[in-house]
Amino acid sequence: MKVGIERSSTADLLVVRAPSLRITSSAGLGWNAVAVERLRVKPGERSETVLAHPVVYLMSGQQVSYGERLDRRGHLIPYTKEPGAISLYSGLLPTVHQKNEVEIVACALDTTFMTELAAEQETGFPAELREQVGSRDESLAGLIRLLEEEAKSGGLSGRLYVEHLTYALGLRLLSVGMKRGDGHIYKNALPHPRLRRVVERMEAELDTGLDLKTLALESGYSRNHFLRMFRAATGCTPHRYLLHLRVKRAQDLMKNKSMRLIDVALACGFSSHAHLSQVFRQMVGATPSEYRRAI
Repeated sequence: MKVGIERSSTADLLVVRAPSLRITSSAGLGWNAVAVERLRVKPGERSETVLAHPVVYLMSGQQVSYGERLDRRGHLIPYTKEPGAISLYSGLLPTVHQKNEVEIVACALDTTFMTELAAEQETGFPAELREQVGSRDESLAGLIRLLEEEAKSGGLSGRLYVEHLTYALGLRLLSVGMKRGDGHIYKNALPHPRLRRVVERMEAELDTGLDLKTLALESGYSRNHFLRMFRAATGCTPHRYLLHLRVKRAQDLMKNKSMRLIDVALACGFSSHAHLSQVFRQMVGATPSEYRRAI
């Protein structure tokens, strides 16, 4: 039985074809190019399904998954998937008879996004990526886990963080699914005038949901080149740099001791006092309250 998963801007990205319990979901968070969910899937037989978008399934929990599936030649073959195993499908999800209950994290990327990303890499995005079943890829699994944690938090770290993870995940999928070489890598740092323009844009809009596309346009480069050149120039990602700017602004605002910490958090682009405290402690080594008492 095919179970539809409701979406906002990422409608129909994921396909789950058996009764399941949704544990975590990015639905309703406004993620435009990616969707992620943790599900507990019941055993059963699922028929072949045509996919509009590439989907990656990460075996989670402690349970080994086992069953039978049809291969591309129509032969029924047994399978087992250990915890941490990755399966990538694009174009077609085969008939499967799953014999036990398992927990999975499903992650899908929008085909239009993948096509644009492939164009930036000067490669063509194929109708179907190379199928992977029960493989191991710690980089891919790590990115999916980070997206799941962000969905679990309700999008606490913001749009730029999600876009950065989505971009990295898309590049990894192209590498894994297309068997391409590393391609062209832009090694030069972002020129100082363009870096200054990007940083000034960040500083002017600390309290807004800046996205990667906006910053790349500000730099005058494609998203891929911008990410590489920004890291080469600053030693960190745009998301991390933005967090540093927000914390620095928060430190300045906290000198006004009549200003409530929740107002400081919102003025600096943090979603809550708790979000400010979490990031502030990581970067400064003290909570906002401790820092304020010391100044």
